[in-house]
Amino acid sequence: MSHYLFEARFGRPGKGNDKGIVEGQVGYARRNFMVPIPRAAGFEELNEQLPKKCRERRNRRLRGHKQTIAERFERDRSAFLPLPPVPYEAFAEDSSTVSSTSLVRFMSNDYSVPVACGYRDVLVKGYVHEVAIVCGNKEIARHDRCYDKEDVVFDPMHYLPLLERKAGALDQAAPLR
Repeated sequence: MSHYLFEARFGRPGKGNDKGIVEGQVGYARRNFMVPIPRAAGFEELNEQLPKKCRERRNRRLRGHKQTIAERFERDRSAFLPLPPVPYEAFAEDSSTVSSTSLVRFMSNDYSVPVACGYRDVLVKGYVHEVAIVCGNKEIARHDRCYDKEDVVFDPMHYLPLLERKAGALDQAAPLR
C-alpha cells in the first residue's frame, strides 16, 4: 500500500452492497461470457474458450463511443507510465535481533540463522511462501514460511559449527529433533 500509494478498503463477505464494483463485474462476466452456458469437456477447454470470447469482445463498439474497445485501449495504453525497471518485491518487512539460540522472531514464529550471526540486528522479509533473513547486505537464511503460531523453524546446518564443538549436545539438540 505504501509503495503504490493506495488505501485498503475491505468488504464484508456476503454483503454485495459493500463491493458493488466487483459484484457488477461478476454479473457482467456472467451475462457476456457464460450466456448461453458454454459447452466444454473440462476446465482446460473452458479456459481455452474464454480468451477467444474476450478477443471477440474487443472488436465491439460500445454505445456512445465511435471507436471499438481495442482502439480505445490502444489510445489509453499510450498514456500509461512505463513499468518499473525491476519487479516489485511483495513482502512484509520487520527488523529484529538474533537471539542467543540463533533464532529470529517473525509474526510469532521463530526462524533459525547461522550461529555466527548471534546477537546481530537483521532485516526479516516475509514473502507469501518463504521468509528471508538479511544481515547487512547479505542474505543469511531462507525458510519456508510458517503460518502456525509460536512454532520454530530450524535448519540444522545453521547449528553445525556449534555441534562440531559440542558433540555431546547431539542428543538434546532441538534442531535435530
